[in-house]
Amino acid sequence: MSTANITDGAGGPPPLTYPAGLPDRVAPVGDALASGIRTLVAVLLGTGALLVIGLFTDAKQFYHSYLFGYVFALDIALGALFWTLIHHVADAGWSVGLRRVFENINRAIIPLTALFVPVLVGTFTGNLHAWYEFVHTVPQKGHGEHLWHVKHLYFNTPFFATRIVIYFAVWIGYSVVMRNWSTKQDAVGGVALTRKMQWWAPSGVALLGLTTTFFAFDVLMSLQYSWFSTIFGVYFWAGGIRGSLATVVLVVLGLRAAGFLRNTITMEHLHDVAKIMFGFTVFWTYIAFAQYFLIWYGNVPEETQFYLLRRNGAWNTMSILLPILYFVVPFFMLLPRAHKRSPVWLALISSWILVMHAYDLYWQVMPVLHQDTIHFHWLDAAAPVFMFSVVLLSAIWGFTRLPLIPIRDARLNETIGYENETP
Repeated sequence: MSTANITDGAGGPPPLTYPAGLPDRVAPVGDALASGIRTLVAVLLGTGALLVIGLFTDAKQFYHSYLFGYVFALDIALGALFWTLIHHVADAGWSVGLRRVFENINRAIIPLTALFVPVLVGTFTGNLHAWYEFVHTVPQKGHGEHLWHVKHLYFNTPFFATRIVIYFAVWIGYSVVMRNWSTKQDAVGGVALTRKMQWWAPSGVALLGLTTTFFAFDVLMSLQYSWFSTIFGVYFWAGGIRGSLATVVLVVLGLRAAGFLRNTITMEHLHDVAKIMFGFTVFWTYIAFAQYFLIWYGNVPEETQFYLLRRNGAWNTMSILLPILYFVVPFFMLLPRAHKRSPVWLALISSWILVMHAYDLYWQVMPVLHQDTIHFHWLDAAAPVFMFSVVLLSAIWGFTRLPLIPIRDARLNETIGYENETP
């Protein structure tokens, strides 16, 4: 056995003792990823500088691009939290080795909480959400008056701010508590902490679903404040759940390429992740089609406005391509068994899904600003790259601080040497 002094915060747990017989070195990576960290920091600083320039040159474009990039990263971080909780709900054994990857990715929720401030500034200055000005003006007679009476109650500033605080409190609370218990288990072992995480995980899944849904209502759906869709929240977090799987695959492939976890997280595990990714490809499509079909069939002007706006100019082409690029292409890419067991194919598929996830969110946000047609701005590239760099740096920071896998999880043996039972 070997020992190492690993702490995660002030005081931290006692020195760790690594179990004998592990197939890989699982101690924190230390300086092994230093070059990658330097590259990410350079990208973060460069894109951050571009965002600052954009703020002072075109405020409206900045805030919309910023929101697009922000929800792209937040959706992935929340998806990683979802998979952390689902692991405990299912009492899964095969995914124990992957759990630490999910835990490190959802570390990004904390910096993303601070990065939400510009979204609030954009909203309260009238540069982002039109509802803020609407609910603070004298209502017009007729339909506008009725709409005002409904919306001003929901969007009054104290109630809106309270909801935002609740959302982030739930996400940070479950992320930090689950990660701290997992870290503590690395030192003390046993099943008591496993049982505690399993006890709290179901409530976490329920609260995560509710808060993510209402966050999507408050921040994305409200960009067109007179439009509504009860399925929109599910549409939002289905994309994030799928995007987080793609991110995990890329992170694991990166670690394996750097010489880590090659015999701990094998192609058997990644094969299963790819199968789940395939399933959520179908699930996202089902939700997207259900929303479109019900709105098309009902043909109510308040509901159809969302899709009518996205039929203008080049937005119409983008709308047609969305199900092809985000469903048909990854569906057939993931269909062959050989693709789900090939590092090259998995890297290609995961990258494609992430790009298409960004495509989908761009399609949700930007038509509100550029209603006539697509006007791609350099901020539309800088914002998601900046935010995704925050996610990756958060994950890598975790890998430099903690063992790469939960070394004292009672079911660790089930993940080591795991083999698929299904094709």
